[in-house]
Amino acid sequence: MTYQAPKLNEQGTIDIDYYTKLASQERSEYIAQMAVSLKAKIKSFFHVKLPKLSISH
Repeated sequence: MTYQAPKLNEQGTIDIDYYTKLASQERSEYIAQMAVSLKAKIKSFFHVKLPKLSISH
């Protein structure tokens, strides 16, 4: 892991707004991934195989 200097704003202090937006974006992406995963797990619980229909008598 390499060291990265923190992003600074015009006043020379750490840019809190930048890091807040970055964290919000990363959190949204993570929650979206978790929702897709949860949906797939729930769908797998209710997966039902239907019997094959026979066309012969």
